[in-house]
Amino acid sequence: MQSIKTPQFESTITVAPKIVMEPGLGSDLVSSSVEAAKKLAVFAAEDAEASPEFFRPYLVDERWEVTLFNSTFVSVLGSHWMFTGGAHGNVDFSSFIWRRRAKDEAEGGGEYVPLEALFADGMGKDAPIWDVLGRNLLAQWEAEWVKRIGQPLGENDEAWRESAKRALAYHAEYKPVATLLPSTQSEKSGGLTFHYAPYIMGPYAMGSFSFDVPYAVFEDYLTEDARNWFGGEIKPAAQTER
Repeated sequence: MQSIKTPQFESTITVAPKIVMEPGLGSDLVSSSVEAAKKLAVFAAEDAEASPEFFRPYLVDERWEVTLFNSTFVSVLGSHWMFTGGAHGNVDFSSFIWRRRAKDEAEGGGEYVPLEALFADGMGKDAPIWDVLGRNLLAQWEAEWVKRIGQPLGENDEAWRESAKRALAYHAEYKPVATLLPSTQSEKSGGLTFHYAPYIMGPYAMGSFSFDVPYAVFEDYLTEDARNWFGGEIKPAAQTER
């Protein structure tokens, strides 16, 4: 765990041990997170000097966890909580996939794999993957919304439904945050989890949303290489090691 503290700023960065120990990945992630925190500390000091009567110390809690770890790749989810004044802090998510080097390859770290690289036609505005993903994710959002509010979708919910519909299809404002899911089949992923911070899918009080999509839903859209990454069924969370 890394901590940075000044009179105007306090940040805690927690990185899962498997990430820290991964050659090339751990050092890169820790150093970039610390550097970002230091820049924010400078901004907090400037904010305090400019508006001392309104300033409240900045607080940051950043956590990086592994969602899937095998001999081929490491899937990582970043959870970022930040308070810079106002009624409450804000939450955001980020994710990445790290492809590990095979034992018979040259020594050194692996490489980052963009999410869009998994799909044959990418994830641009007109990519066909959005049609199938959008429908699947929207159906899950509707079911989750009904579960949380305890009643069917009504007219008062339509604005949030339209907001969710835009976010669950291609939208330049919302870059997809997705992680690989564990599988019942060894060395494979069972699908993808899509993560959405508060305000994107509903009011802040409803919190964040996440939806699991089995790989069978998008299998036909994967690149030939990416198809080798997936198999089996989604492994129940209770059986998953982090």
